[in-house]
Amino acid sequence: MNRSDDKPTSTGQRKPYATPRLISYGSVKDLVQGGGGGGKDSDGQNTKSCWIAEALYGIHDPRTALVRAWVSDIYVYKRRGWLLAALYIRIGRQTAELIHHGYLPRRWFRLVFDALVEKAFDQSAVAIKAAVGR
Repeated sequence: MNRSDDKPTSTGQRKPYATPRLISYGSVKDLVQGGGGGGKDSDGQNTKSCWIAEALYGIHDPRTALVRAWVSDIYVYKRRGWLLAALYIRIGRQTAELIHHGYLPRRWFRLVFDALVEKAFDQSAVAIKAAVGR
């Protein structure tokens, strides 16, 4: 039943047409990795999860980024070692502060994290090879 004399009701009226606009939210890198907001959530807690690697290698060192991504991947996807990653996320910031101020031996942590960097690199290489081989 199509009646041409039906008038739109107040709830059925449409908004006037507006020309579409393109809105820029920043670069893809900023959207995916964050826009330099300091790694803080809205509640003020830091969300970076590799404070010890940052204390050992520096914030801009590729090893820091590699270990950070690897630990996050283990934790998010509940891969083997995710409980250790959860513990690290819980106490890592305080431990990094103690290392930074010299209360904990940097050398011991450096040995452990060098081994973790090597493991993270090897697993990343295997994952990339598998993705390229498809």
